[in-house]
Amino acid sequence: MVMSAMVRLSRLKSRLIPPARLNNFGAVPRRGYDITSTCPLFVRAAHSAAAAATAAVPIAPSAAAALGPAHADAPARDEQGVKCLSERRSLSKLYWKLSKGKLTVWVSLSAMPGYLLALPGAIDPMVMAALASGTFLTSASAQTMNQIIEIERDAKMYRTAQRPLPSGMMSVQEASRFSMATGAIGLGILTAGATPATAAIAGTTILTYAGIYTPLKVLTPYNTHVGAISGALPTVLGFTAALGTGLVTSPWMAHAAWLFTMQVLWQMPHFYALAWIHRADYLRGGYNMFPLSDSTGLATAAMSKPYLVALCAMPCAASALGLASWMLPVGAAVPSFLWWRSLRRFEDKPNPLSCRRFFLGSLAYLLATLGLFTAYARVETEKEGDEAQHSLGDRARHAYLEPEWRAALAARLTEFCPHEQVRSDLFGLLGGSCPFSSARHEPGGERAPPAGGSTA
Repeated sequence: MVMSAMVRLSRLKSRLIPPARLNNFGAVPRRGYDITSTCPLFVRAAHSAAAAATAAVPIAPSAAAALGPAHADAPARDEQGVKCLSERRSLSKLYWKLSKGKLTVWVSLSAMPGYLLALPGAIDPMVMAALASGTFLTSASAQTMNQIIEIERDAKMYRTAQRPLPSGMMSVQEASRFSMATGAIGLGILTAGATPATAAIAGTTILTYAGIYTPLKVLTPYNTHVGAISGALPTVLGFTAALGTGLVTSPWMAHAAWLFTMQVLWQMPHFYALAWIHRADYLRGGYNMFPLSDSTGLATAAMSKPYLVALCAMPCAASALGLASWMLPVGAAVPSFLWWRSLRRFEDKPNPLSCRRFFLGSLAYLLATLGLFTAYARVETEKEGDEAQHSLGDRARHAYLEPEWRAALAARLTEFCPHEQVRSDLFGLLGGSCPFSSARHEPGGERAPPAGGSTA
């Protein structure tokens, strides 16, 4: 039908227009003359051909079936694939929110310094991966339990109303299954991939966070103190992943206590700032926290100041006790000053913006302190030798126990270290202050074998 219509159209066109006036494409070369719009006969014939062609375009069901089911179902299959991909992405986002993903990442990071410091030999990627993933999963489980308990209160707060449970995007049953699965898998990974002691501390963290801290949030303003202890327990996970129960008698026990104490103190001003920023929301949810009754912000700043003073003093205390080189307080001076300055600005002009900067400053301080402690922490041990050697002074009697990976890094970077130049200029007064300094440069001191090795 289409072919016959086109043949009739071609014959009509050749009668109306002389062949000399047509080019190779059947078009009229003369400017300003369009046969398709001026000749009624041609217009009617064109319409007839177009109608016939349109009627013939759809493929009959038998022809579609002859092409096979793959061609017939392709659009539906593509649409279904896009829908499934979208659903998977949406579900992943819900589980990320349920886990409080950003907070859980910070929890995982806080477990790393202990392992990097106390491991008895070279870094084991499998143990480190088990520590990171197990900590992440157990934290996700605890955060999910927290949201299951607080559904009604979260629904009253603007900040949390769009979370998966109060918004209705996920059921309590789904959240419960997710919490049990992540908790069980995380504890299993920590037991098999790290040590049973690591799994025990992670389980204790879940119980204290969901079972004690969460209910106390509406009962007493001292809930923040309990939450600070629960939030600081992950710092011990790295030490137990490296040493197991041997941590109790290890020379690294004091370092684990220092890191735990630092994070307990850090959490107080951190959460005081967060509570003051969202105090109206927390009051709607029925929570009981000290900053919620502070309308001016001055009381919150005053409550935070003692904790910052203690945190600024802790690096010096660590070096004085022999837990780290004196480069720890030197390096910590910058983040401590910046955080203190943000507190003073909040104290001078208490408003949501200055308080938020104080809150963000706490995150920068924590990240910097964890990194600096990992770089500069060490164990001082007594050197074996005769009385003549001991008469050289205290520095001559000490050797330093440090991780193997850091000792290897020191051997490579010593010649590029600016502290070596400073130390030589100051006649050895800063000897041993740099973690990247080799034993041969120590004035009477030397490196001990790596952590976990023999000191003989």
